[in-house]
Amino acid sequence: MSVIDLRTRTLLQQTFRRESLSLLRYIGEAFPWTVAAGDGALKRVSEIVAEDRGATEALGRFLFRRRIPPSFSGAYPSGFTTLNFLSLEYLLPRLVDTQRKALAELESDAAAVTDIDAKTELEKLLAVKRLHLTELEALKVPRGESTKV
Repeated sequence: MSVIDLRTRTLLQQTFRRESLSLLRYIGEAFPWTVAAGDGALKRVSEIVAEDRGATEALGRFLFRRRIPPSFSGAYPSGFTTLNFLSLEYLLPRLVDTQRKALAELESDAAAVTDIDAKTELEKLLAVKRLHLTELEALKVPRGESTKV
């Protein structure tokens, strides 16, 4: 097992923190709603959140195996608090946009890492993120009566 340089350690800790406090993770706790016909989409978003959590936890386990303590996660950004109890129809485009940005940032992080094992862990997380972005982009949420204009 090679020693991970300080720059890579810091990047891995920042990545873990960022992914732990992402909008996707927050939405999983924010109780989005949808009309009955949208239950399938809501269920899939919940599954995506759980899969994302698992992928991020795998990165955390890698950090512990390498004796790198994850940085203190803190709290979600305060701007997320305005997103509680909103419709999935409203949230989904915002979620897709933030996932695109998060994916680009994670790709940049993976490119900057020199340790092979660390790069492999980030590539695993990237694979999950890419799949989820594709699924979120394809997700269709029926419009609710209260959201029709």
